[in-house]
Amino acid sequence: MNLLQSILGSKILERTKRRLGKLTGLHLKLKRFTASASEPLRIAMLLKEQGVDLVIDIGANTGQFAESLYDFGYRGRTISFEPVSEAHREISARSAAYPQWIVAERMAIGEKDGEIEFHITDDTQFSSVLPIEESFSAHNTKSAIVKKELLPIRQLDHVIEQYAPDWEAATILLKIDTQGYEQQVISGAQKVLAKAKGLKIEIPVYKIYQHAQLGFYETLHFIEQEGFQPFSFHVEGVDLPTGRVNTIDGLFFRMEKE
Repeated sequence: MNLLQSILGSKILERTKRRLGKLTGLHLKLKRFTASASEPLRIAMLLKEQGVDLVIDIGANTGQFAESLYDFGYRGRTISFEPVSEAHREISARSAAYPQWIVAERMAIGEKDGEIEFHITDDTQFSSVLPIEESFSAHNTKSAIVKKELLPIRQLDHVIEQYAPDWEAATILLKIDTQGYEQQVISGAQKVLAKAKGLKIEIPVYKIYQHAQLGFYETLHFIEQEGFQPFSFHVEGVDLPTGRVNTIDGLFFRMEKE
C-alpha cells in the first residue's frame, strides 16, 4: 500500500467511526496504550519522575483517582479525604486492598474548623459545600441536590499530622477536587501547599457552582504565583447538551531553580 492509499484509508476509517458514533451514541477509539492515550498512566509516570511519595487526595469521592495510581505502579502513600457518607463507605472498602492508602475519617476540608452544611447530589461526584447552579442541574439531572448534611470541616494544616506525622519530609502531590470550593481548601492548607512539589487541581472553565471564588483565570494566576509549571491537562466535565467544557483537571509541579 502506498502513502496515498494509506492516507485515504485512514480518512475513510475516521469518517466511518464518526458516522457509527452518531448512529449508536458510542465513541469508538483504538489507540496504543501510552501516556498520550491514558491520563491515569500519564499521572503515575509523572509522579514517579518527580519522586512523589505522598499524595494528599482532597475530594476523593469513591477513590477512583488513588486506585488508578496504584494500578499504574505508584507505591507511595495516599491520604484520601471524602465527606459524603455513601462515597466514604465505598472508598473505605476500596482502599482495604492497598496498605499504603489511608482514608481519613469523614470530614470536609476547608478554611475553618467546625461544622458546615454539605449539598449531596444524585451523582455524588457533584456534591459540594456550594449549591450547584439551577441552570446546570436543570439539564444534568444527576447533579440535582437530593439532600443536605451537616458535616465536620477541618483545615488541612490542622489534621495532616494525624495521618502523616512525617509529612514535612515527604515529596507531596496535593490534589484538590472540591467542586468550586478550592479557594477555601487552599486557605486552610497554606503550610502543606508551601511544601508541595506537585498540585493537581480542578480548574473551572465555566462556573457551575454558586459563589465559587476561583474562576479560570484566577486559578491560573494563583498557580503561576505559587511557582508551579504545567505538566498535564485533562477535560473533566462537559455539558452534554451543548458540548461546552465546564472543568478541566490540571497537573503542575514546582521545578528546581537552575
